[in-house]
Amino acid sequence: MSFNEEKHHFAAILINRLIAVLEIERPSMADALKRQLRETISNGSSISLQAAEGLVTHYYKHVSGLYLRIYEGVNLRDFGLYGYAIASSATVRSGLMLSQQFLSMTTTYYQESLHEQTNSLSIIPDIDHQHPSPQILSEDFAAGYWVLLKHVITGDRSDMDQLIFEFCYPAPGYVALYEKLFAGCTLRFNQPRTLVKIPNKWLAEPISLEPSKTEALLSEKMTVGIEQQPRQLSAIERSITDIVFRSHFTKTTIPDIADEFSMSSRQLRYYLQKSKVSVRELVLRTRMSVASRMLIETNLDIGTIAETLNYSESSALIRSFHSFYAISPLQYRMQQRDPFLSH
Repeated sequence: MSFNEEKHHFAAILINRLIAVLEIERPSMADALKRQLRETISNGSSISLQAAEGLVTHYYKHVSGLYLRIYEGVNLRDFGLYGYAIASSATVRSGLMLSQQFLSMTTTYYQESLHEQTNSLSIIPDIDHQHPSPQILSEDFAAGYWVLLKHVITGDRSDMDQLIFEFCYPAPGYVALYEKLFAGCTLRFNQPRTLVKIPNKWLAEPISLEPSKTEALLSEKMTVGIEQQPRQLSAIERSITDIVFRSHFTKTTIPDIADEFSMSSRQLRYYLQKSKVSVRELVLRTRMSVASRMLIETNLDIGTIAETLNYSESSALIRSFHSFYAISPLQYRMQQRDPFLSH
């Protein structure tokens, strides 16, 4: 999947969520949209992100609070490799910084910027309140950020009332949808601009996503890529790979892995020798599988990918990658995205 295809991936997610809402709110419109999409696909075309957003804007006229309803159906898996990278961040602050790269893949309407004040950090989209549809854009922005915060970065906290959402328009007639989606948060309407305010005291806290849930962020292709060997992974190899994934590559040594299995290092070494498994080689293969997918499917820079894989510095990833694939990460990315080659 190329960088452009990744945008098609998020377009597909948006379309699927749109259809799910229409099936409940406007079944006949859902049927018509599915017929339209079948014709598009049969002609060999794919839906761009901009086209998907255009469809949502069209149906917004028929379903109030459509973006709020769409994001209500988002699940953890929808965040994909970007979500995995964000979840690998040490703190809420670093996760928010990285989230800018993810959100740039999910909308063509606006960009966000972070502004830190004395008591809070504000996330502000460049939505002009004079725009013909500021409410649609604001609902897309606010709901999108809320699900990312709730599912990956901050979690659903007891002090969620300190998370503030401000909107540059009066409270709509369906404000109950806002109160349902943003349950526990503080909502303010008729504000100068749309934004999200996060308390500064949250910023140094660790990312909330539990390690046991991180597998949902990795596509099946990731595991398939690791298993594309002369033989399939054994049970012990799959178990170790699972630990490495869930720990965000912080548990890669025999003592660390033995602790996860509630056994001694000596016992683990016995099973490794019996199965002819090398932890070092397995960890490297797992790292390289994730690195290659991130290079193809995301626009994350090499430094961020290195941090996600728990390398001490970018050069360590570059050396490992070149040794494994006989090509540098940058060359690999350019080769995979070459528009003049078919993959």
